[in-house]
Amino acid sequence: MEEIETRSKRTVEEKEKLREEKDIKKCIMKKNILATCVVILLMMSGCQLSMDKQTILPVLDLGATIGYSVPDTFVWNNVAKRVSYLPVSTTDSVLLALARPVYIGKDFHYMVDHKTSTVFRMDKKGKIISSFSKKGQGPGEYVDLTYVHVEPENRMVCVYDQKRNKYIMYDLDGNFIHEISFAEKKINTPLLITSDYALVKGVDSGSECKLYLTDKTFNIEKGIFPLDMSLTDMERLCLIWRINYCRNRDQAIVHYADEDTVFTVTKGGISPICILEKGAYKLPPEKAKELLAGDSPYLQAMGLSLISNYYVVSYLFKNKSYDEIWDKANNRILSRFSNEGGKFGIPFRLPNGKKTWINTRSLYIDSNAVAFSIGADVASEGGVPGVDEDGNPVLVIMEL
Repeated sequence: MEEIETRSKRTVEEKEKLREEKDIKKCIMKKNILATCVVILLMMSGCQLSMDKQTILPVLDLGATIGYSVPDTFVWNNVAKRVSYLPVSTTDSVLLALARPVYIGKDFHYMVDHKTSTVFRMDKKGKIISSFSKKGQGPGEYVDLTYVHVEPENRMVCVYDQKRNKYIMYDLDGNFIHEISFAEKKINTPLLITSDYALVKGVDSGSECKLYLTDKTFNIEKGIFPLDMSLTDMERLCLIWRINYCRNRDQAIVHYADEDTVFTVTKGGISPICILEKGAYKLPPEKAKELLAGDSPYLQAMGLSLISNYYVVSYLFKNKSYDEIWDKANNRILSRFSNEGGKFGIPFRLPNGKKTWINTRSLYIDSNAVAFSIGADVASEGGVPGVDEDGNPVLVIMEL
């Protein structure tokens, strides 16, 4: 009798599971139809699309997975072909605290220490070649290291200071060359800077568009995502800053919390690449114009980056931070992590098997290379060779 009841219970559970899977599949089919409609509407509206007219956008149905149990078994090592550890070597007069990578190159790398506002250049073995800190409010000085761009072909390292809204150029050793006022050009924080163009935000008030494409000297060439100029300055500010953060340095991936379509932006214009369907959790248009609390029932503070064949999706929901890995090949979620246990980010396995969690906001992504730093204490406990727990951070570079 007990065996019959057990079998019956299993049968019910299996049926429920199958029903849930069918519901999700039906939902995805509906979203594929929606994605096709989005492409057609964009074409009709005259947007520049560098894609085939028959393309159906893939759908990542984020809204359908919220509330469902998702594995948390993914680790970065699963997708890495090679992992390199570079203990940063300095003298007693040069110490790093919260260093993060901002450039991984063929001949050298750059890291920044936001605690001391210092920029470091190191060789391929981790030895510091040069460093500088120009904190201040005068010409050639910065208050905040918001964005650092390296131009090896021109032998320059450049800093954008959000608080002073200016872009400063130095030679590789930190000698001041020139600076550009973003305020005078009516633009704001860069999302991506390349050798021949940049993608930047509009200014906090008065902007007609959320984003602007500029030439390499930051002269506006094209506005993207027009704003309703009848809105107040605060409403336009809220809409401009709803954009996701993206850690890619090889492409600009653009997405807004109150929309579902995800775009990539190049010098030629915008192209939709997928639909991030949020369903009932999408920020309503009227709420997008307001400052919201962290316990809002809508998805906020979104991050979206592309690493090899995976999307890294991050968001704030009901006062909790979430990071997810989605498979680009089949548009399915693989793993989800939250900060409920006090750990932020996605786990990485150290040489002795211990795990450390890497905050997705601190990643450096360039094509198939992903870099981040870990503290000396973490590296030492994790079995990284040649690291003293009281030493400098370790630069970790993964090749996918």
